[in-house]
Amino acid sequence: MRILGLLLMLTVAPGAHADAERYLQLSMHMVKVLAANADGRINTGTGVQLDERTLVTNCHVVGVAHHVIVARGSTGMPATARVADRRHDLCVMNTPVAAGRPAEIGSSSALKVGDTVYAMGFSGGKSLSMSEGRVTALHDMDGARVIETDASFQQGASGGALFDGEGRMVGVLTFFIPGLKRHFAVPADWLAEALAASGEMPLPLAIGAAPFWAAADADKPYFLRAIQHENDGDWGRLQAVAKEWVDAEPNNRAAIEAAVRASHLPAPH
Repeated sequence: MRILGLLLMLTVAPGAHADAERYLQLSMHMVKVLAANADGRINTGTGVQLDERTLVTNCHVVGVAHHVIVARGSTGMPATARVADRRHDLCVMNTPVAAGRPAEIGSSSALKVGDTVYAMGFSGGKSLSMSEGRVTALHDMDGARVIETDASFQQGASGGALFDGEGRMVGVLTFFIPGLKRHFAVPADWLAEALAASGEMPLPLAIGAAPFWAAADADKPYFLRAIQHENDGDWGRLQAVAKEWVDAEPNNRAAIEAAVRASHLPAPH
């Protein structure tokens, strides 16, 4: 038994060591975001350091905050808003100094379905966690691709990072479908315009339109409408949106696949 135990340790240890090393490397880019509302309530999220004085988080984390603190370990500092891209749910924040190590920014265009990715954030608002998974789908939108993955995360991880196998941040953790292994990161490609801007915006941010994933059904992108109707078992609406999607984007493979799935479902009543 002692020999078997030793063999098991030798078999498992290298993988565990690699995971621990990866966690330590990626965790250097992460910060906790504490957003204080007017009534004193604290909304907890995650941020990713982008350069010496800039980080990114989700706008739904800091949108109504009167004060924002970013923390790493026992050290915290105030953050101010630079750019709020509410449609894409990306808020770029300024800090006096770097709270974490700047992450290398990658691109969703370099990904393919099946690639290994790592989701990192303060899931549950507590300790920093890392989840390994795969890219399960890539959804074309606004010149980039929203990344769907089975690398799980929870509330509190919003604004965290989705890293590729080379440690590049390819997406920002943003939303998930409760009860299903369908988690979504908005593409890091969308940060280019925000990072080119300068200045400062007052907090709280002006209330704007809802992000694309929380918009009214008619304002959601086709892929989310199709996912929603399929998960709800609303076959009639799925068939209708699949047809509309194919008519609007006849060369979109995802649209065609949605139409094929819809065609095999019961006819709407």
